[in-house]
Amino acid sequence: MAFSFKGLNKSMWKSHKQTKDLLTMAEIRQGGAAAVDSPRSGKQRTSNIADEKTQRNDSYNLMQKIGFFLGPLLFFIILFALPLSDLSFEGKAVLAVTAWMAVWWISEAIPLGITSLMPLVLLPVLGAVDAATTASSYGDNLIFLFVGGFALALALERWNLHERIALTIISAVGASTSGLVLGFMLATGFLSMWVSNMATVMLMIPIGTAIIAKVVTLMKEDNVYSKDEETKFTKSIIFAIGFGGTIGGSATLIGTPTNLILAGLAGELLGIEISFAQFFLFAFPLVSMLMIVAILYITKIAYPMNVKKITNGKQFVTDRKKELGKMSYEEKIVLAIFSFTAFMWMTRTFIWSDIIPGLSDTMIAMVAAILLHAIPASGNTGERLLGGDSLKNMPWGVLLLVGGGLALAAGFNGTDLAGWIGNQLLLLEGTSYIVILTATALLGIAMTQMTPNTATVTILVPIAAALALAIDVHPLPLMTAVAMGAGFAFMLPIGTPSNAIIFATGKITMIDMVRKGTGLTLLALILVTLFVYFVLPVVFGINQHEYPANLK
Repeated sequence: MAFSFKGLNKSMWKSHKQTKDLLTMAEIRQGGAAAVDSPRSGKQRTSNIADEKTQRNDSYNLMQKIGFFLGPLLFFIILFALPLSDLSFEGKAVLAVTAWMAVWWISEAIPLGITSLMPLVLLPVLGAVDAATTASSYGDNLIFLFVGGFALALALERWNLHERIALTIISAVGASTSGLVLGFMLATGFLSMWVSNMATVMLMIPIGTAIIAKVVTLMKEDNVYSKDEETKFTKSIIFAIGFGGTIGGSATLIGTPTNLILAGLAGELLGIEISFAQFFLFAFPLVSMLMIVAILYITKIAYPMNVKKITNGKQFVTDRKKELGKMSYEEKIVLAIFSFTAFMWMTRTFIWSDIIPGLSDTMIAMVAAILLHAIPASGNTGERLLGGDSLKNMPWGVLLLVGGGLALAAGFNGTDLAGWIGNQLLLLEGTSYIVILTATALLGIAMTQMTPNTATVTILVPIAAALALAIDVHPLPLMTAVAMGAGFAFMLPIGTPSNAIIFATGKITMIDMVRKGTGLTLLALILVTLFVYFVLPVVFGINQHEYPANLK
């Protein structure tokens, strides 16, 4: 155990240094200095080239090597060696493919998106699901909903509208040290509802570090500076950005891929459509409550500061807003399209379903994407709000992963595998429902601390659905508990890209993340369980204590 922990610690610090060097362009700066200052720079460059070749030759790390061979080994053991006499060959085939893909997803033996293409080959060859059905999973409506949402995100970033939104929120609340923490968390959380968590945190970190430096200077001018106060304020801002990005993304279907995967699997496994508005009505109060408590936790418990007020603390943000100047034509048009799209998503089921029959969230997203690529930018540059090169920046790996998960779900439904898993889980029959719900959410939260949350949801949601069948309760609450739980990884840098970015700043340590993240993780577990138990059945109009007869 000691050896593995040592290896994990060494690996994490190596990853930390590589990410930090990337963000700070250390190689470029150091390379330039070496060329001027070192008389042996030629030998150094030769050594660096040799090291790079050695690294390139080592294509797989230890975890990837183990996963690379373990995946197919499990596949053949399940398919041909395990005595699963009460499961058909087709069911065993889906189970074997799922195990292989799960190992490769968790170990990242090959890119997640490429692993997700395996059902296209294996399921038809093994006779579990026909080729047409498998392929259609990769063209599901929800995948195109994500494409439209990402087009909006790209437009916000291209015309710098996301920074203007962030600064506006911060300037509205940032009159004190705790106010600045509040502003950064709210701004990051709001942007993460629409823009990818990683992009949002990447935007906010430079703003945050600049404000930290300014506040430290102002502390010194006011004669209230101490090293301890600087450390507490620095860590407060960094955690507010990282945690805000993670929490905010869980409020909307397009905020994080885990929500999108949940919606896709709910449609594939249960035939239930989770609309943008329905999910928002359920998730936004949960996220808001978690955000408020997280702010109080950071400012009052984790890092309480003696310095409450900063003279001219808001001035720095105000100056930056002045530098941005007035909103450009492009910003106004993107904001109009963004607002229109959000309004349509929120009101589709209440207003537009009867007026425009067949209207879906995906259609609204596609209209937004088309408008962004059709409306020209100002001037005679020949540019548009989004150019054709935006397609290169789409998260194709995530989209393929969603498709792979839907293909596996088709295998679960198209064979006797779902029923078989449910029968194996009958041991839980008689256990308190709230205990099972809590355990399901805990499983999602625990697994996503160490593995990609997208892979976690893709693996666990179908199992949660089978568990619901076994204990005769509605599957949507258990599936949602897993998906929402997997969205809240606060404890380790490898949990989410947001965690990795704030860790890479070098301003917080692994111990900081574990200690401060544990309390927030436990709180998230409690809130997810309570909201799924009390709020979700009301929003979706279901009886959670009974498995729907039409799904049996």
